[in-house]
Amino acid sequence: MIRRLEERISALGLDRIETILAGAGDGKMPKSSFDRALLVTVLGEIVDRSAALREIYDALKPGGTLSITEVLPDPHYQTRSRVRRLAESAGFRFDELLGPCYAFTMNLIKPTAEHG
Repeated sequence: MIRRLEERISALGLDRIETILAGAGDGKMPKSSFDRALLVTVLGEIVDRSAALREIYDALKPGGTLSITEVLPDPHYQTRSRVRRLAESAGFRFDELLGPCYAFTMNLIKPTAEHG
């Protein structure tokens, strides 16, 4: 799956996308290095969701965005309230919610020092 994604990135000539093969929460992501992180129907698959979100928080630059998408009928679907609670407990600030409860994307921001 990662190889296919990397091939598509290369074919499109994109050079500001980095893929990392690691378990979420393994501590392998560089700190304050990314502008955006995307989790699409994956949060429910992660055993230690809190550790994963803390690692993503650390990996994002201040002002960076985490976008989490959840869609039913995913058997590991996470509700909007659960996603927000987990993300905010990791330090994220809610930004916006797009879509209905059964297919939504929630955008969350890593606060900057001035906007903590």
